Amino acid sequence: MEKIAIIRDKSELDSTAYVEIISGKYQGKHWQNGSLFFDEETFGYIEPIFRRNISGYDHYNMNDGSKTEWLKIILELQELNDILSASTNFSDCLDSIGFIFKSTKVQFQENHIEAKEQLIKLNNELITWAKEELKTHEHIAILGL
Repeated sequence: MEKIAIIRDKSELDSTAYVEIISGKYQGKHWQNGSLFFDEETFGYIEPIFRRNISGYDHYNMNDGSKTEWLKIILELQELNDILSASTNFSDCLDSIGFIFKSTKVQFQENHIEAKEQLIKLNNELITWAKEELKTHEHIAILGL
């Protein structure tokens, strides 16, 4: 199973197929220091939350999420963590997670305990980062593929 984690070090990126999250509105720049990077499969687990909360969200485009939208995202990430924490088997959390690829779903199911723990950790890291960034920014951008 691929590790479910946020990538902070740009040297760990091996292609351009990553979702990048940056502080502030999109200013035409990619691969910025301080950005959070997610491989497509990993971001897919939480992408439905962004789709529900960012007006006009597009997987392949640049999306500026307002502070209000991000506060909703944070709440849903916390709710997802509650569901994951309480889940004893894959079916308990199946409807709460996004899967872009069928193989990702199979891997998550086969490694449910490890996968849910890694996803909880990722969500906590993203929540902490977003809360800190929202203290000084009115937007956080999600740069799609």
